[in-house]
Amino acid sequence: MNEIKQYRCFIGILVLLVTSRTFAQSSDLKFMLLSQTDDFEQFKNMEQDNFYRKLKYSNLGDSAAISFGGNYRIQWEMLDNPMFQKEDGLDNNWFLSRGMFHADMRLSNRWQVFGELGTSHSVAKDMPSPVDEDRLHVNQLFGKYRTENYEIAIGRENFNYGSRRLIAIREGPNVRLSFDAIRFTYKWEQFSSEALLLSNVANEIGVLDNDFYAFDDYIWGSYNRFQNRKNTTKLELYYFGYRAEMENYASVNGEETRHSVGFRSDISLAGWKFNNEFVYQFGSINNQNIDAWTLSINGKYQISEHFDYEFNGEIISGDRNAGDGQLNTFNPLYPDAAYFGRVARIGPYNLIDLHTNVVYKNTQFTSELGYYAFWRYSNEDAVYSSGGRPIYLPVNDEKFVAHQLGLNIKYYWNSHFETDLESNMILPGNFIKAQGFSDNIYYILLTSKFTF
Repeated sequence: MNEIKQYRCFIGILVLLVTSRTFAQSSDLKFMLLSQTDDFEQFKNMEQDNFYRKLKYSNLGDSAAISFGGNYRIQWEMLDNPMFQKEDGLDNNWFLSRGMFHADMRLSNRWQVFGELGTSHSVAKDMPSPVDEDRLHVNQLFGKYRTENYEIAIGRENFNYGSRRLIAIREGPNVRLSFDAIRFTYKWEQFSSEALLLSNVANEIGVLDNDFYAFDDYIWGSYNRFQNRKNTTKLELYYFGYRAEMENYASVNGEETRHSVGFRSDISLAGWKFNNEFVYQFGSINNQNIDAWTLSINGKYQISEHFDYEFNGEIISGDRNAGDGQLNTFNPLYPDAAYFGRVARIGPYNLIDLHTNVVYKNTQFTSELGYYAFWRYSNEDAVYSSGGRPIYLPVNDEKFVAHQLGLNIKYYWNSHFETDLESNMILPGNFIKAQGFSDNIYYILLTSKFTF
C-alpha cells in the first residue's frame, strides 16, 4: 500500500512539474508568502475578465470585495543517517503534501475577514509528527479593523517577526505554525508600535481537532519599528514575555517564564546590507534564574547584477554550569525551522555558527551555494535539535560540532508555479565523533508548488 501511495505522490510531482512547464506564461501577478497580505488591486485590474479573475476578485458592493485562492505543495524528501549513524530498517525517503485554501473579504479598506484551511499529509514516513501531518485544520481565521493610525486584529494568524529568529510561520515543515492572537497596532509616519498576546496552537494529526486559545504556551509583548524615509535604515525594538508549561534542557526542565528584550537593525551602507540583532533573556525555570543572550551579524553584498555574497555569524549562549542554580541556555521560542537550511538537524541553542553563501539570481532562476560551521558555545551544555530537544549531551570537552554544505536551486516557471531543489551534507566534528557517531548526514528535498 505504501508503495502505491509513493507512486501516486511521485506521479503528482511529475504532473506539477510538467504542468508548470506546459502552462508557463508571462504574468505580472505577485503572491505573498502570507496570503492575507496579497494586493487586491492586481486582481481587480487583470486584463482578462474570466473565471479566474472572478475567483480572485468579486465585488460585494461599492466598497467590498472577496477573493478566493490558495496553494498546493508536494515534496519528496530523503534523509540518510539522520543521527550521524546508519540506521537499518527505517525508510530514509518519503513524500509530503500540503494544501492551503483561503477566503479573504475586505470592506472599505478598513475591515478584513480572512479564513484559511490547511490539509497536510505524509506518505511512507516512520512516525510522522504533528509538524508533518494534520489532516484538516484551521490555519488562520481572524478579523481586522484599521484606520490611518490604528489597527486591531483578533483571531488565528501566521506571523513573521523581524528576521524570523524568535517568531516565524514554520514554512519549511509540512504544517505551518499558528497563533491565536489579539493585537493592537499604532502607526505614525515611519513608526509603528504593536502590543500583542499570542497563544501557540498545538497541532494534532486529526480533523479540526486543534484547540482555540488554549494558552498552554503563550507570548505577550510589544514590537516597535522605525524606518527612515529613504528605506536605507530599519530599526526594531521589542519585548516578548513567554510562559510554557514544560521546557526541557540538558540541565533542567519544568515550567518556564522567560522575558526577551531585543534590538534589530537593517542598514544599507557602501553596497552592503546589514541585518544585525541582539537579544537578552531573563526569567526563571524550576526555581532557577535565566540569564541568556544571542548576537547575530549578517551581511549581504551585491557583487554584480546577478551575484550576491552573504555572510552570517551568530553566538547563542549555553549553560555554563549545571549546578550553579542558573540557566544560561538561550531559548529561540518559535524560530524559522529552516534556521540552517531545511535539513534542520542542529537547533539555535548553545551554538557559535558561521555561514557564508554565494547567490546567483535572475528573473526566473535562483541558486545558492553555502557552507556552515558549528561549535558549542559552552562545553557544559548539549547540542540541541531544531525543536529544542537535547540530542547530544555534554559528555566530552570537544567544541567543534559539524560542517555543513548546502546547495539550493529554485526555478519560477511563472507567477503560479515554482520548483525547488535543496541538498545538504553534514559532516560530524570532533564533539560528535567522540560519542561514536561518524557517518555523514545526506539530505535532498524536491518541492513543486502551485499557487492560485
